[in-house]
Amino acid sequence: TKADTRCGADSPSIRLLRFWLEVGGNKEVKVIALRGVQEDQVDMWITAMNEKGVRLVNKASEKDKVVYTIFLP
Repeated sequence: TKADTRCGADSPSIRLLRFWLEVGGNKEVKVIALRGVQEDQVDMWITAMNEKGVRLVNKASEKDKVVYTIFLP
C-alpha cells in the first residue's frame, strides 16, 4: 500500500521485484494492495512473472484492500 500508483521506480511491480531479490525465493509472501491501480499492477506482475514460476496462492478482499498470498520460486 506504500507503493506509488504510477509507473516508475516506486511502482508495485518494481517493489515486488526488489523484494524478491532481497529476500530470495522458495517461499510464500503476503502482499497488500489498495483496490484499483495497485491491485491491477499486482495482478499484471503476477501474470507476467508466471513464466518465471511466480504463482498466486490466494487473493482475498478486505474492505478497500486486497491481500495476496504469492509463491516466489
